[in-house]
Amino acid sequence: MSDRLDFSLTQLRYFVVSAELGNISEAAERLCASQSTVSSAVMRLERQLGVQLLLRHHARGVTLTPSGRHLLREARALLGQARNLKAQGDALAGRTAGRLDVGFFFSIAPFLLPLVHRLAEERYAALQLTVHEGSEKLLELLRDGRCELAVTYDFLSDGAGFHPLAELPVHALLAEDDPMGMTGAIGLDELAARPLVTLDVPAGLRHVETVFATAGVRMPRVITTTSMETMRGLVAAGSGFALMYQRAAHGRTLDGGRVRSVEIAGGVPPASLGVATMPDLNLSSRGRAFLEVLGSAVSISGEVHSIA
Repeated sequence: MSDRLDFSLTQLRYFVVSAELGNISEAAERLCASQSTVSSAVMRLERQLGVQLLLRHHARGVTLTPSGRHLLREARALLGQARNLKAQGDALAGRTAGRLDVGFFFSIAPFLLPLVHRLAEERYAALQLTVHEGSEKLLELLRDGRCELAVTYDFLSDGAGFHPLAELPVHALLAEDDPMGMTGAIGLDELAARPLVTLDVPAGLRHVETVFATAGVRMPRVITTTSMETMRGLVAAGSGFALMYQRAAHGRTLDGGRVRSVEIAGGVPPASLGVATMPDLNLSSRGRAFLEVLGSAVSISGEVHSIA
């Protein structure tokens, strides 16, 4: 049996991008290559591996075969290892450069990411951040090797390694003119008489249930939304209250309403904001550089405006 590998990393990359986009022509545009080049490279990869990877549908793009679905994860992992090898070579040359795929919990990214980008450009001009925003699927991106690390909360890092960066006390968000928010700290038992407005993230909802159960307070009725700003708007309109782990920079909502933050009495445990990675993963030089930048951003921002 020969140790020779007849296929190339370029072929694997063409296959992965084509599979992810479901369209050869879109993949070619993304890869800055011709459609015929991408198509030929993938077909050549299929011949060299001895399996069909993609089903071609006239005018409807491509879909993965069972074999292609099985090999897609391996191809992503191999490309990730190749990028790490390139990054190690760059590190030996005394620089941190190249692409780094990072996951961001979607309610954190709008507030923390701009500062992270600015600091990264100032300190590591050759580092190219590619950000993937999401919720619980961030862990899938880590497992599949599509992201090296993900910025999230400890209670959303199930099964992953977690590097904490900041402890965040919980507080309530109420309409600015709500009398309940004008008398100082408020207990969870008082809040539970009203609906809880929260993001539709199952792991986040389970965490909130644990917070109420630990405090010995019944879980309130829940109103869910997929938008953080809609959540704030509903609170401003008096539809209920929200629980937050950090304070927003201002209380105005997009529709002109206003909200206020109120301390919660009773010593509710804080949560941690940090970085999740796969257990036992040795971060690349790019990953270590990003972790340094992220730590600085969290320290500088103080009250990062992320909402859980």
